[in-house]
Amino acid sequence: MDKPGVFGMGTDIVEVHRIQGLADRWEGKFLDRVFCSEELDYCLPAINRYERLAGRFAAKEAVIKALGRRVPWKSIKVLPNEQGKPLVHLSSSTAVEELRRSGVHVSISHTERYATATALCVRRRDRKTDEETG
Repeated sequence: MDKPGVFGMGTDIVEVHRIQGLADRWEGKFLDRVFCSEELDYCLPAINRYERLAGRFAAKEAVIKALGRRVPWKSIKVLPNEQGKPLVHLSSSTAVEELRRSGVHVSISHTERYATATALCVRRRDRKTDEETG
């Protein structure tokens, strides 16, 4: 049984104009391939839409690096909680089912030019183990 604790960390930085260029060049195809509808609903109405999109792109890259394996873009959803803190939701699929048992924490920062994100994967404590030892 794996012990609880940090098992992966990833970071990424992206130029905001690169995400804007991809969105403009490929119209909705790029956005629909990378982001889920809830992420687009959060980002697109904002004045700083491309900064928000770039931040979520960097967060997804950071999560992939922290997990140590490739997963589909849309299986990683990054949305703010009520206080604005970004939360990572991993969708159910064969590739990520075991990873859903772990917590993924992410921090996003952006300016007009750059967006950066850092992700930390934390293995949760197994309740069975607690009950057996407790």
